[in-house]
Amino acid sequence: MKAPVMLGLLAAALAGCGNIAAVKSFNTPYGSPSGGDTARLRVIADGMVRAVPEKDCVDWYSPGAGVIAVPTKGFADRNGETLGMPASASARAGDAVSEVLVPAGKPFILHFLDGGRSAGYDTVQNCLGMFSFVPQKGADYELVVHGYSACGGTLKRLDKAEDVARRKADYCSAMANF
Repeated sequence: MKAPVMLGLLAAALAGCGNIAAVKSFNTPYGSPSGGDTARLRVIADGMVRAVPEKDCVDWYSPGAGVIAVPTKGFADRNGETLGMPASASARAGDAVSEVLVPAGKPFILHFLDGGRSAGYDTVQNCLGMFSFVPQKGADYELVVHGYSACGGTLKRLDKAEDVARRKADYCSAMANF
């Protein structure tokens, strides 16, 4: 079987046993950089948003990798943190919101998982988005993702009011997701 299918089956098996929260990528909060050039990122989401700093591929064992925001209790998160960013999009009821520092001038991967509710009750299909962008020093960014209703989102640079160029990200290896 292909790696993504195996990963999906393993995640489903863990979820059925009630052990999904024990997976490292769900129980480790994102670690902001302690030095160097940075940018700010606001996340507004109705699902789990995780990040992998300074990598071209998703590996949850990378330094700083972890959860930024998630509206569901029982997972690591940085919910409610603020950095005084300028106002922009408003959060909807049930959204998780957080503002974090991110390294500038290096790839930054964002990973969104809606928990399987995007397809409705008839089918089990996760909205999964993995992409990277390179934040610019001193810039403010905002990611708004609403997978439960639309399985999509926007990433904008606030000072230029424009969408940010991003590229699809993949896992570094089949085990990098755990």
